[in-house]
Amino acid sequence: MENNNQTIPQNKTYPLFFWGICLILFLPIIVLPPTFQPADWSRAILFRTILTILISILFFKFCYKKDLSFSIPKWKIRTYLPLLTLTAFFITLVLATIFSEDIRFSIFGSPVRAGGTLNLLFFFIFTVFLALFINGNSWKKLFNLLFIAGVLASLLAIVQYFNILKNIFISFEGGATPSFLGNSTFLAIYMLFLVFLSFTFLIQEKLKNKKILYAGFTLLFIFTILITNSRATYLGLLIGFFYFFFFYPRKFKTLKTIAASLVLLAIIVVIFFNLFPQVAEKNNLLKIAVNRLSIKKVATDLIGTRFSAWKITLKTIEEKPIFGWGPENSYIGFEKYYDPTNSEIKNMWWDRPHNVFLEIAATSGIVSIILYSLFWIFLLWQLQIFKRKSGDNENTYLAHGIQAMFIGYLVVLFFNFDNFSTYLISFFFIGYSFYLISEHSEKKIIYPTKTNILKNKFIYIPLLFLLICFIWFWNIKPLYLNEKISYVKNLVDAKKCQKALNIVDNIWQGRGILESYAGLRYTDFIKRCASSKPEKEVDYSKKASEVLKISSKIQPKFTRTWIFLGSFTNVLAAKEENIENRNKLLLEARSYLEKALELSPKRQEIFIEIEKSYIVAGDYQAMKKIAYDCIDIDSSYGQCYWYLGIAEIFLGDQENGKKHIQESLEKGGSPSYIQLGVAYISQKNYKDAADAYHMLTVLYPENANYHAVMAFLSREIGDYARAGSEALKVFELQPENKEVLKFLEQLLGLNPNDPTLHFSLAYIYTQIGETEKARQEYLIVKSLYLQAVTKYPKDAGYHLNLAGVCKELGEYERAYKEALLAEKLDSKNFHNKAMDLIGSLPGDYWDRYTGKK
Repeated sequence: MENNNQTIPQNKTYPLFFWGICLILFLPIIVLPPTFQPADWSRAILFRTILTILISILFFKFCYKKDLSFSIPKWKIRTYLPLLTLTAFFITLVLATIFSEDIRFSIFGSPVRAGGTLNLLFFFIFTVFLALFINGNSWKKLFNLLFIAGVLASLLAIVQYFNILKNIFISFEGGATPSFLGNSTFLAIYMLFLVFLSFTFLIQEKLKNKKILYAGFTLLFIFTILITNSRATYLGLLIGFFYFFFFYPRKFKTLKTIAASLVLLAIIVVIFFNLFPQVAEKNNLLKIAVNRLSIKKVATDLIGTRFSAWKITLKTIEEKPIFGWGPENSYIGFEKYYDPTNSEIKNMWWDRPHNVFLEIAATSGIVSIILYSLFWIFLLWQLQIFKRKSGDNENTYLAHGIQAMFIGYLVVLFFNFDNFSTYLISFFFIGYSFYLISEHSEKKIIYPTKTNILKNKFIYIPLLFLLICFIWFWNIKPLYLNEKISYVKNLVDAKKCQKALNIVDNIWQGRGILESYAGLRYTDFIKRCASSKPEKEVDYSKKASEVLKISSKIQPKFTRTWIFLGSFTNVLAAKEENIENRNKLLLEARSYLEKALELSPKRQEIFIEIEKSYIVAGDYQAMKKIAYDCIDIDSSYGQCYWYLGIAEIFLGDQENGKKHIQESLEKGGSPSYIQLGVAYISQKNYKDAADAYHMLTVLYPENANYHAVMAFLSREIGDYARAGSEALKVFELQPENKEVLKFLEQLLGLNPNDPTLHFSLAYIYTQIGETEKARQEYLIVKSLYLQAVTKYPKDAGYHLNLAGVCKELGEYERAYKEALLAEKLDSKNFHNKAMDLIGSLPGDYWDRYTGKK
């Protein structure tokens, strides 16, 4: 029921609404435990929960208790035009969600971005709630609350930037400080709103103390923006201030001069820093400015990166102009039109085009972006009308400051996108704008209806059930699950894989709306664990495949899910001994990868996984063909040449194979030396195979298998000393390996006069407790080195080796003298080695050595 009485109703429930809004406004700076990351996801859930409770109280008080009323402006199309346009925009979002390529993802989004239609609808409700239930005095209190939040966020950013309290806070000495907001750009956008709010209060405030306070706020917030490195926000701030001064409500020529001077000063600063970058060498703040204002870097980032992504986005808009791909689904269109020939976006996985206007057009359609643009035009227009009607008062300048902040905000969004904190503060000021616009309108009071139908308690039982389900299944439960996922990540980081995966297995069944996200995170954990524990690679791969199969049904348009599925299935096929089962697994892997190619036809990572599948299958002709297909897409991608070279070597064309392997390395390809070694071994080219396995032993010194193969290859090419040393490393890593003794004995049969082989054999005998056999081998080694030093008396290496074996035999005096002789013969190369050996001798040899020195 409505009443045209203009008296604004008062109600005891309003203070409760006010404190609920206060809590919401503090969410961007609430410090959450590490296990509640990503923080924006947890904040969005808390936001939905608090607002749901407030709306439930409103509904209960208005419909059941009937003791709550509120006022709204009387109907005038001009007054309601911004709200109507915003409502129409949200209707298009809902329609785009209904016709989305991935409805579930459009509704809930990903915890990484904390987006989704559900959150956006809550922001819409938030802004309307503010306009209806926050009055003039309460707005001022909320502004003060925003200042407190902004000051705290700024202080933390400064602490991080200057590395203060580094044992407590993470430092960001190179700039780009995120503060509580998790990202420097979002912090800058958040501060942009507060700069204009504080500056507006500074301009209109009469009291000196308050002027100083607001001036301090303004400078603090501007400084915070400076150390965030956000160029787009620098530009937004400049354009916002230009508007503020040039179109100031009072007609002062001085202000227009200031506006023009700001633009001119900005141009001079940019030119100066580009012509004389050396002025910033000794100042970190100036270094940031020079770096971010570099025309070359701006051009690279804007023209090379963003423009390339925007071109792809325009293609996606052209394909689906009506309802778009669905909110949060930019990545689907991007993958379809992804082109790696542009080096600036090569290998990148963009889920947003970094332009909010293109993003809305791509995800919700042309009508949606038109309505979004019209909303801002109508809102700024209505604020202009409000200024004209208000005359020279406080609200006039607040409205002008809000116009400036919105203009600056839209400039930033032309190069970026929103997150939870920027959505929150922007919708807060939209709500305040609605409040201001309605100030000059005649009000009508909405009273509760007099009907008793809504007094029936049974009506509220299903509503209460829905409320509990909403809060539990879409808020509390996802919050709990994500907390467990974050905890598991911390365990994996600490290399406690088994405990981590056990927890994941227990919570996986209750994944709810996080089903796809949880699956991908689980897969990431498994990949990391498998790399640290290769012996469990098969078990981990089976788990990952099971999880990814579920994720692929929930989010079938996510390319990486299919790539991961193909990759893990390739691993299972490679480890499968039954030929029939292996072939089934390979067909399965290729079917997953073909699905990935349907979604992203030019994603070369997919071709590489297909190549791996053909390696396992032994189909090198098919592998060669796929390699050329990969090169045809982008000839600068080195990995394509690697697999082409591997295929050619397997096919016997080692000359071209070597050429393409080298070309791959020159183009930045990531070498897989085990593939290269196996390929050369298949051609009995043990020399090149040994070179490949040498790299493996350098990269993975703790892998006994690589040392064992290296020992075999060294034997085959006649490098018996290297074979012996590699066999010794195998024994050190696997003392229980009895094959090492047999291998060394075989080597001695091939080269009985190699002292290194005897030395290795002696070491092994010592380790297994056969001291007499060890002594016999050491005596043989001594005899061989005595012959060597007799024949080559000036070879320092032979003398040092003789010293080493004498030490093992307990002949310490001889060892000491030989070490001194080695140092004397070649001090440059053997000084440190001689010192180490002498230092390891028992008795007073070290004192004798140091006294001698």
